[in-house]
Amino acid sequence: MTTQDTDTAAEPVLRLPTPPAALQTKRISVITALKFFGPGAVIASLTIGSGESILASREGAVFGYTVLWAIMIGVIAKGALVYASNRHITLTGEHPITRFAQVFPGPRGWFPLLLAAICLVSFPGWASGVAVALGDYLQSLGAGNATFYALAVVAAAGILSFLGGYGLLEKAQVAIAGFMVVLVLAAVFVARPDWLGVLSGLVPGHFDYAPFVLSDYPEIAATPAWVELAVFMGGLGGGMYDYIGYSGMLREKRWGMLGHPEIAAIRQRLSSMDQHAPIPLSSEPAEVAKAKAWSRAPKLDTLAAFVAMGIIAAAFMINGATILGTQHQVPTDNEVLNLQSQFLATVAPLFEYFYIVAIVMVLFGTVYALWEVYTWTTYESLAAVSTSIRRRGQRGIRPYVYGWIALGSAMMILSGASFVALITPAALLGGVFACGLYGAGLLYVDHVNMPLAYRMGPALRLFVALGSAFLAIAGILALLSYTGVIA
Repeated sequence: MTTQDTDTAAEPVLRLPTPPAALQTKRISVITALKFFGPGAVIASLTIGSGESILASREGAVFGYTVLWAIMIGVIAKGALVYASNRHITLTGEHPITRFAQVFPGPRGWFPLLLAAICLVSFPGWASGVAVALGDYLQSLGAGNATFYALAVVAAAGILSFLGGYGLLEKAQVAIAGFMVVLVLAAVFVARPDWLGVLSGLVPGHFDYAPFVLSDYPEIAATPAWVELAVFMGGLGGGMYDYIGYSGMLREKRWGMLGHPEIAAIRQRLSSMDQHAPIPLSSEPAEVAKAKAWSRAPKLDTLAAFVAMGIIAAAFMINGATILGTQHQVPTDNEVLNLQSQFLATVAPLFEYFYIVAIVMVLFGTVYALWEVYTWTTYESLAAVSTSIRRRGQRGIRPYVYGWIALGSAMMILSGASFVALITPAALLGGVFACGLYGAGLLYVDHVNMPLAYRMGPALRLFVALGSAFLAIAGILALLSYTGVIA
């Protein structure tokens, strides 16, 4: 096997392909950064329609500026674990969840199966929730029945995704969504927020609902404030149901070991390793330098995605506090999208009409993108424990995953539940708690299986550890509160 050489007389090693010259320098240009911004853009576009635009506006309205810190912590915590995951697959050619199946004590594969179960349960909640939000909005414009539109959105997006027929519409969606984000950012300055309040909101502290929420929105006030905030953090930047697929999508980028001509043989070799054996990567200085260069590709992609999501979420939250909160308005029930048009109208009244086109395309694009991402998530989770799934490949299981999402989403839409009610269980379970579990798994694998020279650096390890602990604990407390186990 040509990928194997010898670090010593007896130990075969794996060597990474030579990285592009652009990654071998520490001074990364903007052009280079954009060149390696790919899968992260998909995740950013997937979440902008829900976590950033809807939920961030709502949190700003009900809490004011006091929870801006949640964006900063959420972006750092989730961004760190996503980078650690993508770094692992880039350097080894093996998805972290495959390693989880082999290295964790107990019955083989129990941890990937647990994560797979959480993700599968979460899929219909997000798909139906976003579709319901868009259906309610179209009905509010006098265009027809909300339930019909929600079902039509799910069906149309699923069919287009399955056939791969988005094309020109996708490019238009990106351009329009980008322009909407620019206008929302401009609205922050036009609306003249309390900048001292904004700065103080970046420091974690006591938070509670604004007084008007208690009197005008008793159904929101009945939800513990911590649960409300945790739902937002679950939607911010996506969740475990997105991130497992995000790492899997890197196979198509062929970064690092994923681009090795003998990657299939490498994956087979790694799958037969002893569970506590180090992954046989070369410890030669030149090979370690290759790894550092290749790790910059997922770092640039993840950094661009999460910085963008953080800025967008902050803009929507500030506008929610400055514009909606002062008018005692909260995006809720079947009006989670209606009120945000005021953000664009602040810049110029004409843009309020542009909002109609922009938000429809953004949310449709969200529903469209999640089908393929969720298929990758399902494939990576189940392929870690099933030879049959590995043989079928990601394309081979698409019909089953699409069928599950379609059936589950239709049933949840027909239940008549609101956007918030539909996404809350998925956001708490898959968007917060499961992220903490995944981060803990990454730390364990990094310590047990990665050679010393290839392990996470001290800063990344610290961010993943603190972020995972925060997300796991926050998820547990929110779930217990949501289910009424604790007050």
